[in-house]
Amino acid sequence: MAKNSAFILLLLLSLIACASGQGYMGTVSTGTGIIPALTVGKNSISATNVGSLTSQANLTGGWSLDLKGDSIRHIDLQMYQQGDLILGAGQLSSGQAVTAAGSVSGDRPTIFISVIDAGQAFRLKLSLSGESLAGEYDCISQAQSSESGTATGRISFAVHENRATALGKSASPSATAGAWVGKATQSINK
Repeated sequence: MAKNSAFILLLLLSLIACASGQGYMGTVSTGTGIIPALTVGKNSISATNVGSLTSQANLTGGWSLDLKGDSIRHIDLQMYQQGDLILGAGQLSSGQAVTAAGSVSGDRPTIFISVIDAGQAFRLKLSLSGESLAGEYDCISQAQSSESGTATGRISFAVHENRATALGKSASPSATAGAWVGKATQSINK
């Protein structure tokens, strides 16, 4: 009986030592609903994204894009967004008509542009910062080999939203707490 008690005590002490070496394991909640929960523990961290109040930007409006690869192209588009889907039409600087469709995840639109009657399609992976677009593109064509390059542009928003803009991203929520810019910050402070 004494051997069993000693064995149980030794097992309990080793479990306690193992658990104390792990540090705090759990989820920290701020209770504000603005910052998502942060999971912490030994060898574990999940970054907290500090972003705008609305996670989905409305990209409806006029887009002006420049594609720089094997050749330089300019595309003007009128885009419409509903939910995470986006579509539109426009033309290349050469006058050829194009159609566009794609999706948006946060501030990262991905659109496919097809040149009507030309057998040519572009895929643009973009990111949005204010009214500026930047990213990369791929192009396939029936008449020539594929190409890729950089894409830059601007959006003239049809819908102007009063939304706060985050100043950065951080793995530590306290590093960017209160780091907001824009008219929507008035509603945060109320």
